Amino acid sequence: MTRLRYTLNRSLTMRQMALTFGAFFVLLSTASAQARAVPTYGAIDGGSSVLLSGADAANAYRSVVRVQSRVTCSGVLLATADADDRRGGDASAWVGTSGHCVDFPGTNQVLRDLPGRGGSVVFDFFADTQAHQLRVPIRRIAYATMKGQDIGLVELSMRVDELRAAGFEPWRLAPTLPADDEPVVVVGAPLQQDARLAFLRIAACRLKGRAPMLLEHIWHWYDFDRTNCAAILPGSSGSPVISRRTGRVLGLVGTTNASAPWFTACLINSPCEPTGVGAAQPENTSYLTPFVGIDRCFVGGDLDVEAPGCPLDPGVGVTHSAGNLGHHNPSLAAVPLGPVRRRWGVGVGGTPYYRYKIVRLPGGNCRDLRGYGEIRATAQASVIDDPLPVDDGFYMLCGLGGSSRRWGRGWQSPDFPTVSRVIIDTVPPTLAPPLRITAESNGYSVQFVTAGVEVAQYTIKSGPAGETSCADDRDYRVILIPFITIPRLARPQVFCAIPFDAAGNPGAVFEAFLP
Repeated sequence: MTRLRYTLNRSLTMRQMALTFGAFFVLLSTASAQARAVPTYGAIDGGSSVLLSGADAANAYRSVVRVQSRVTCSGVLLATADADDRRGGDASAWVGTSGHCVDFPGTNQVLRDLPGRGGSVVFDFFADTQAHQLRVPIRRIAYATMKGQDIGLVELSMRVDELRAAGFEPWRLAPTLPADDEPVVVVGAPLQQDARLAFLRIAACRLKGRAPMLLEHIWHWYDFDRTNCAAILPGSSGSPVISRRTGRVLGLVGTTNASAPWFTACLINSPCEPTGVGAAQPENTSYLTPFVGIDRCFVGGDLDVEAPGCPLDPGVGVTHSAGNLGHHNPSLAAVPLGPVRRRWGVGVGGTPYYRYKIVRLPGGNCRDLRGYGEIRATAQASVIDDPLPVDDGFYMLCGLGGSSRRWGRGWQSPDFPTVSRVIIDTVPPTLAPPLRITAESNGYSVQFVTAGVEVAQYTIKSGPAGETSCADDRDYRVILIPFITIPRLARPQVFCAIPFDAAGNPGAVFEAFLP
């Protein structure tokens, strides 16, 4: 896609942040119904983050934790009323996290009941309490998904009463979504260049409204709140976002667009909000997955995603293959590699019956039952092969599956639809190909640099000057390696390159004279 097709509220930068997010873990236990104090320890709205101290044993954030699982993460101890009412301190200790921190789920995956895999969480994770921090092994990864949400839940090897006896007070969850400008703090342990500073920090800010749909790489997320709190870095994912007004946890830090250049919009580590034919990335914005109501998913202290009022996707329903089709232009005659994709070609399975519809973003909503087509038998129609749209924009193929031909009980909830997604891009790239040509003793070294979706691939050719025309389409070949060497000839040469965007649209021909 071209620069004009992305509306970016930020200055351009060529440095993309390699963001490995940390996970936020939630431990469920008993807690007072009263609002909990949320001290800021000197952090001010919009200001820098503050490194916290654990010298005071009463520090409010002792139960915000560092997590070591699939990646290095942050976390917090939480409470549920159910554990209080039914089992008290004997309830299992649970931790909630960003799903990508304990596993790496696909577009429509919901993972259940996985082993702990040697992961752990660390309490009292302050720079000045390293001598008496408490490391607790993860016994079980009970839940992890990046489908519509970015949430994981793990069971710890310690019980709730044991942790409370050690002085770790749980945090309660907010019962409803926050106000658009809710005053909050973000507490977590982002990684730092100086490892001595990679401990719990706090930042203060206000929420900046809510994104109805957020896209990143192969994933789609609903209702992620925006924040511009400082120091959202690798290791921040899952950090609790806590209301300064109610003392309740509102959500988990999931992703950020900080330092992501415009041409990576919607790719990994570069979340975007679809806006018709383009996408917006508000400047230095991080997003939090809602954690409202997760406490309703615990019955007697045990996880039950089928519990009344539980907002977690149970992971049942029709399956799609593939979940993400990427960037395409079905109007092209040819692309550098493979055939032009002109149809959805999405395989369906998992349920005997299904329904589907195709919507355009923003505006179209897979969670709205209106527009879904007739019920189909999977055995007779195992592929959805409708033509791809031809107009530029973001599109979703929405699916719901069921066990019988009659719609109703036994069907996948429209709250958790299965989704396949495609971006239609018919506009040629405008970014100059960032090639690097270096003269060497035996020839010329050519380095092929890509630039997100704008420059994703090259075709090249070279030959003697006067005999080689870059305007001639013949003899171009696809380059599959990041660099080549062109041997010197006894006469000058011409080097030709055509950049292609992720949809296969060709850009302007690059021509270089090699003496």
